[in-house]
Amino acid sequence: MPTLSIIIPIHNEKAFLKRCIDSILSQSFQDLEIICVDDGSTDGSADILQDYVSREPRVHATTLPQRLGTVLARKQALLYAQGEYILFADTDDWLLPGACETAVKLIKESNVDIIQFSVDFEAEQKDAESLNRFIRLFRSREMESRGTNILYDCFVNHRFMHNLWNKIYRAELCRKAVNAMPNIRLHHYTDLYLSFFILFFAESFRCVNTKPCYRYHFGGGVSTKMPDGEQFRNLCEVSKTLPLMEKFLRAQNAYETNVSVLDAIRSSLRQDMVNKLLTIPNLTRETISNAIEYWGGDIIFDFLTETGIFKYPIESRSALVSTLIDRYKADQREIAKLQSDLDEVKAKMQKMAPGSSQVLNPPVISTTPFRIGNPSPVSSTIEQEITSSPQKVQIRLVQKLPKI
Repeated sequence: MPTLSIIIPIHNEKAFLKRCIDSILSQSFQDLEIICVDDGSTDGSADILQDYVSREPRVHATTLPQRLGTVLARKQALLYAQGEYILFADTDDWLLPGACETAVKLIKESNVDIIQFSVDFEAEQKDAESLNRFIRLFRSREMESRGTNILYDCFVNHRFMHNLWNKIYRAELCRKAVNAMPNIRLHHYTDLYLSFFILFFAESFRCVNTKPCYRYHFGGGVSTKMPDGEQFRNLCEVSKTLPLMEKFLRAQNAYETNVSVLDAIRSSLRQDMVNKLLTIPNLTRETISNAIEYWGGDIIFDFLTETGIFKYPIESRSALVSTLIDRYKADQREIAKLQSDLDEVKAKMQKMAPGSSQVLNPPVISTTPFRIGNPSPVSSTIEQEITSSPQKVQIRLVQKLPKI
């Protein structure tokens, strides 16, 4: 049984795959296995994996018949892994010389569940400010955390980041986490989702300043690129993880002690969605509708507060207001239908004679959840003012609905 298992999920990363795998095979620490999961690639990545498997016994690979997302790809790899410890690698990154030896030595000597080590970066973009800000986020600071403080220190105190690729884990901890983790097809924010469950079960965490062990390819991922409308919708799907995490915490009788953690994650993701909206040059009705669908109307208020609507061309302003109107009308129709159904039930019950054996079949009531906090109606006059004389309109014209 190998000491270390290194897990690599792959989706159309043919250009980087060999560099990543070769950086692991050339490590001075040889007691390891590489588990690659091809998540429905169509670019020939599977052929590269087959070549490695045929000539290198430490490389194991499986190909998923369709794209299931990085979360499920990693889960499959973790359930297959035989190592005592786990490292995660992204395909467009690579391990630096001596990384495995350093990481394994640290976690054995420290006797903790998770060790965070130092990393360095390669920049694809020329935006020095963005790169420096990113580097500051991942600068290792000597620290330790234990028990229930670990989740809090990551997501609330921000003493360390949730990313998987700058840490080594006890394999038993990872298996426990993925066995408890609800399955979800997710393509973005996958580190956050899996880390949440790993950190929940972790008993000890230590961050150590080391020589860099991992090189991160900055500028190659979606987090550093400007999304279009379709990509923004895919990013919004991370909102589906929030009820899953809440359900998990309640099942573990740990919701009350971790509600601030969940609130911090929700707030951070919402803010990230606002930031992503700010990078889209021409907002469309579809993009705005997606933002409201996944995050509720409040995200639009955050968006307006951040930037104001008037930086956008008239077409985008009109799209925003029209979408808000449509969403409000849809909610009002939903509420009216529900009220009508309830009135019908009351009327039938009042007509039933006492002692009657008649069976009352109540109407089917829609289970679509209300969008609490959506914008109030915006009149057509206001819409005309926004598109013709924006300087006269105050952001305050968009109000929140009272909670139901």
